[in-house]
Amino acid sequence: MVIIGDFLELLRYPLDRIITRRRSLLDRLADMDTIYVPGNHDEDVMRLAGTANPSHPLFARISPAFVQHIGDRRFKFMHGHEVDPLANAHTQNLGRMIGRLAYLCELRQGVCLLSNDTIIGLLEETGEQLLHAWTWLRAGVRAALRGSRSILPGGGMRFLTRRIRTQRMLARYYGDKTEGLYDVAVVGHTHKAGTFGDWYVNSGSWTGASSNFLRISPDGRVGVFNWTDNGPRPNRMVVA
Repeated sequence: MVIIGDFLELLRYPLDRIITRRRSLLDRLADMDTIYVPGNHDEDVMRLAGTANPSHPLFARISPAFVQHIGDRRFKFMHGHEVDPLANAHTQNLGRMIGRLAYLCELRQGVCLLSNDTIIGLLEETGEQLLHAWTWLRAGVRAALRGSRSILPGGGMRFLTRRIRTQRMLARYYGDKTEGLYDVAVVGHTHKAGTFGDWYVNSGSWTGASSNFLRISPDGRVGVFNWTDNGPRPNRMVVA
């Protein structure tokens, strides 16, 4: 089992509270020798990597993004925010502010007003649009976006949701692939499960209306699935 980030919501909740309330889940994942690659919402747990006495055994399995040979291909496991032009040290503080706002909107303990995916998506999209405009106004915008206009195979991208951001991210993944850093990018971050060509696979989200996950066979084939009441069902969504 590999978790590729945003498993914990540390922009919104303190780690000790999460451990207390979700210990049984953390225990089960630790027993499965899960590899845990943090994302932009839980990257603070990276400071626990390699510590002698982590606050939970799962955190002894924390890893930065990594490449692994499966079959005859090299798979890069990462959350995906590493190539997001709108996810950086400067904008992370805004993310923390949004998280604290959501925390204050809780109606009562354990029930969150913003748990609905539609509301969260609207909030994130609004934030991304504001960050996009702000980034372009920054004096260093050209340096920040350098390399984001690579030509992608497969033609136009006009049907993408969050088109500007997603196109830039896919272009950066593809640029890294063509430079030989890996053959397949295995990512999350956008919460949109699906594929692009045979080199990009997104695990989606396991906390939404349909819980998504990837299954990689020993020969390097990747399947995208939704978990249903009747078990796994293939997800053949193409992101563009």
